[in-house]
Amino acid sequence: MNPETKRQVYHEGSAVYNTVGTAVMSFTPINQIHQHLCGFHVYAQDRTRHIEAHHFCTHRTPDFHQCVIYDSDSKDARLIGIEYLVFKSLPEEEKKYWHSHQYEVESGVLYLETKRLVPNVVNDVVEQPAMLELQKTYGKTIHTWAYDEHPDLPLGPPQLMMSCTGDGQLAPQAIKERDQRSGISTEAKRKYRQGYLPKYEKDEEADQWEESGTGIVFEAREVNLKV
Repeated sequence: MNPETKRQVYHEGSAVYNTVGTAVMSFTPINQIHQHLCGFHVYAQDRTRHIEAHHFCTHRTPDFHQCVIYDSDSKDARLIGIEYLVFKSLPEEEKKYWHSHQYEVESGVLYLETKRLVPNVVNDVVEQPAMLELQKTYGKTIHTWAYDEHPDLPLGPPQLMMSCTGDGQLAPQAIKERDQRSGISTEAKRKYRQGYLPKYEKDEEADQWEESGTGIVFEAREVNLKV
């Protein structure tokens, strides 16, 4: 096989190439992923822009989870960012970057994605341990692909993302389309979770945009190199 043919096989992909790759390469970190969560992220500086986010998560420790984020769960999904989840208090200077998950869990907006053939009643039971934990977590989310503006390439600076913290912040049409596509009901999940989620008061320093009315953006600047 000449070099050009080899490059073509690599770029276009093939069943043989993929099979060989799986057999000889290690995917250990990726293979630790065991949780798929679906929710919505909001741009920190623009609360009118909502992004559906599929989180594929690893529990690095019981108190610290890390997730890679895609725009869907299809085989050609865009890799759009990362999120870190913590269960404990953060340094004060860090809290401006973090958002709470309390509303997302209690409202049903965030849910455990299961395979299409799994009945909703089973999903509701299976996700209970996760929701009981996630209700009290805080997330730091960076998106590297603003695909709502640049669908073809990840252009521009990384974006800090936040969560919804109350009713009316997320476009009803976005929820409706997500629910229809996934075969779940956000409202039904909200009602069901009222029966098992405990009362919880989030950290007063979380979601600082609610008090400040401001957001955070990352702006590139040139600095002198250290050599």
